[in-house]
Amino acid sequence: MAKKAKTSARSKGYRKTVKKQPFLTKKEIIILVAIIAVIALALILFSLLYDDGSLDVVDGVAQMDNPEVSLVTSDIVGEETKYFKVGEVGEIDGYTRERVENSADANLATYNYYSEDETAPIDYLHVGAGSGTPENLMATALYSYMMSGISVDSQSETEVNGHDVQYAVISFEYPMTEDTEQTAETDAEATQAPEEGVADAAEATAEPEMTAEPEASVEPEETAALEATAAPEAGEGTEDTSADPASDSTAGTETELSRYSCQQMLIAYVQSEMNSNYSISLNVTLSGETDAAVDAEGLTAYTDELYLSEEELLSYLEQAMQAVYPAAEAE
Repeated sequence: MAKKAKTSARSKGYRKTVKKQPFLTKKEIIILVAIIAVIALALILFSLLYDDGSLDVVDGVAQMDNPEVSLVTSDIVGEETKYFKVGEVGEIDGYTRERVENSADANLATYNYYSEDETAPIDYLHVGAGSGTPENLMATALYSYMMSGISVDSQSETEVNGHDVQYAVISFEYPMTEDTEQTAETDAEATQAPEEGVADAAEATAEPEMTAEPEASVEPEETAALEATAAPEAGEGTEDTSADPASDSTAGTETELSRYSCQQMLIAYVQSEMNSNYSISLNVTLSGETDAAVDAEGLTAYTDELYLSEEELLSYLEQAMQAVYPAAEAE
């Protein structure tokens, strides 16, 4: 049997080698570095040059032109409280302007306008800043009033001096006690339309909690009188008058009579021309108290005479708008 011929191993000099290619070529690396540098530069320039419209604050005081007539609102941006100017107020013919300081934040002053006509049916016009769009602020206000049991008589939108305005009319009445008579004027301020968000809206409607009529208290003398006139025991031959209809009717009437404090307001919001994310808040407020204790029918008669029609309230809203958007601007 023939032997198989031996074969020699292939020389290493004939082996093929494949050169490893880099993940990125030098040219691609240069392009990538350039792109990253451009993005980083853009972010730096954006952070330096972007202006969100907020005011600079120095020692807690927002810096702005004409601070004595400025309308300013605050907002939470990220974790920071920022201030935004939404407008300035001017004069209204026939009214005296009064700046109302905010005890919680001196940057957030508002303005009341009091009529120089002593026979005017309204108490004052109010102008402030709103931390939201007119639609959002109106939704917040209506929800707050509804939860507080305040009647919303109407809600709509209109155009005043070329500006779209969201508005609503509310009214409420509550029985007065000695405490409420002393604080009625202070409590009236609590019903201002929400200007600084939901928290303020809740505070603005704290007053209606007093609508529950206080329980009648029984004095010691009345208790003794009741005991003295209690029905005698059986056998004494005295007539039973406990079911006397006249007595029941008189007692019921007495418990229903009360003096009332009444208030009507038109609340309105118009978009700020300085910052479309925020609004200017306007109120028309009027109030009164019944001279004597009245029943439900007497209260209705009183409010019918005190409260204004929606058309009359809107005419006062037009006057309030003169403070921020004079009619001449619309021409």
